[in-house]
Amino acid sequence: MEKDVTENTYLFTVGYFVGGRSKNDPFFHLAQRESQSLKSVAETYTAPLDLKMALIQTNKDLISKGIKEFNILLNQQVFSDPAISEEAMVTVVNDWVSFYINYYKKQLSGEQDEQDKALQEFRQELNTLSASFLDKYRNFLKSS
Repeated sequence: MEKDVTENTYLFTVGYFVGGRSKNDPFFHLAQRESQSLKSVAETYTAPLDLKMALIQTNKDLISKGIKEFNILLNQQVFSDPAISEEAMVTVVNDWVSFYINYYKKQLSGEQDEQDKALQEFRQELNTLSASFLDKYRNFLKSS
């Protein structure tokens, strides 16, 4: 004779005792319904979170793409004589930064605060790359 292994087990849900897991236990069906309700609630409330996380990741991917493209632009620059002044190069680089910010700003998704945060990160990264580029340009001007 086989013994039902669930007969002596108990189900705990949301931190309190619900009852036995045996199908003959009167609390079994109540526990099943409650479990389904909790699962439904969990799915309902995690769906927007999953979407939000996807949008944040999309923005990060977009920013990463923009940084790579901006870096390629900077690395393609060839310094030659006659050189433009340092001030003129700063203006050119600032214009490039503005162009990239405006271009990628239109492609960001999510709520406004998420977009603002992504743009701030993007601007910081572009400014860091720009500063390094302008240092190289200053060194070029000094060596010319």
